[in-house]
Amino acid sequence: MRLLVENYGDVRVFKDRSLFGLPRYIIEEIDPDFGWRHTTVLSGIWYKKDQVIEIALKKAKELDERER
Repeated sequence: MRLLVENYGDVRVFKDRSLFGLPRYIIEEIDPDFGWRHTTVLSGIWYKKDQVIEIALKKAKELDERER
């Protein structure tokens, strides 16, 4: 079950658990031009919540710049 952590327009951050019970973060971005979904899975062992949110914010800024 995915829990929504943050939502930045077309970029959403979820927290999940793997089959072995390890925490992981999922960054899902939706391309505004074509509607394609891009998913990035990050291990909760290597990345903490603050780092994942920084990565998601960078992706959201890239999408905003590309729209202009």
